[in-house]
Amino acid sequence: MNRSFTLAALALATVLAALPAAAQALSPIGIWEPDNKESRYEFTYCGEAGNRLCAELIWIREDKKDARNTKYLNTYMFSNARLVAEGRWSGTVKIEGFNIGGDLTQTSPDTMRLKACALFIFCEDIRLNRVQ
Repeated sequence: MNRSFTLAALALATVLAALPAAAQALSPIGIWEPDNKESRYEFTYCGEAGNRLCAELIWIREDKKDARNTKYLNTYMFSNARLVAEGRWSGTVKIEGFNIGGDLTQTSPDTMRLKACALFIFCEDIRLNRVQ
């Protein structure tokens, strides 16, 4: 009986110890880049209450820099996003100078998918990978 209690307590302690890690596992906060590795974005909480999500373009690969994209350096490319479900944010995406609605879904601790469409004609579906 005493051994069963010890095993149950050990199992419970293991589960409880894993809970904080699981809760933090889907944090979007950090630096992310698309599969093509041409740019990097820093995701942070923003807004007056700090409960929105924003992503700032912080880096463009040297061979991809031009007048069209460097003007967006250090500006928010994803902003005012609100949490709509666990690991899913909905907000404004800036693409080619246009602000359109978009959804960001974190599919794993190190992978996110950004989907945005303008009038169902111009759509983007970008996979982002955690750098830091």
